[in-house]
Amino acid sequence: MKPSHAVGILLVVSGILGISILAMDQVLQSGASQHYDALIVFVIIDFLIGGMSFLKPGSSLMKVAAIWSLLRIILQVGDVFLGPMYQFTYAQFADYLFNPASTLPTSLGNPTGIPAIPVDIILLIGLAVLFIAMKHRHSEAPK
Repeated sequence: MKPSHAVGILLVVSGILGISILAMDQVLQSGASQHYDALIVFVIIDFLIGGMSFLKPGSSLMKVAAIWSLLRIILQVGDVFLGPMYQFTYAQFADYLFNPASTLPTSLGNPTGIPAIPVDIILLIGLAVLFIAMKHRHSEAPK
């Protein structure tokens, strides 16, 4: 499989996971409309870059995918610092966002593991995209 196709598949999966969060995270829907809207944009970008990975593969696209993945990882991890804005401590918000075994989200109306399971997988996908893009970059470097 071409590296760009692997990146494309990963980003499409990331987009699908984003849709699952949009559909199931009641806290996001009711209490954080700006984050809800931002996630819609993230999903669209995932699908756009993912689709372009098949239609126009190449080094430029791999660079865009890597930059997007790095930016997304930074933004998702940085979300923890917004906890107090939503009446969460930093630890509670990190638990809500990243701990699939957390009981906090379920007590707020979310199904078990939402948003943590999709968020954790999206972060892993971002790391995988970075790894593939960097490996692709080094394999295309002049020798």
